[in-house]
Amino acid sequence: MRIEIQRNETSQPIVYQSVENAYTKGNMYCLLLIQEGKRVTHKYPLCSIFRVLEDYNKTKREHKPTNDG
Repeated sequence: MRIEIQRNETSQPIVYQSVENAYTKGNMYCLLLIQEGKRVTHKYPLCSIFRVLEDYNKTKREHKPTNDG
């Protein structure tokens, strides 16, 4: 998925193209990436983030109804 992080201190967003997962852990916003075949996590303090744009792959955007009877 594609993620843009706009930090309080920067005029341009930081753009990640191939993010495996994005999540919060405590007061950190975390991105799980695969770089050179290794899992790498980039962490940003939530208090330093102005906004985050997440663009999920089409397969993750499709709604699949559940069969609840």
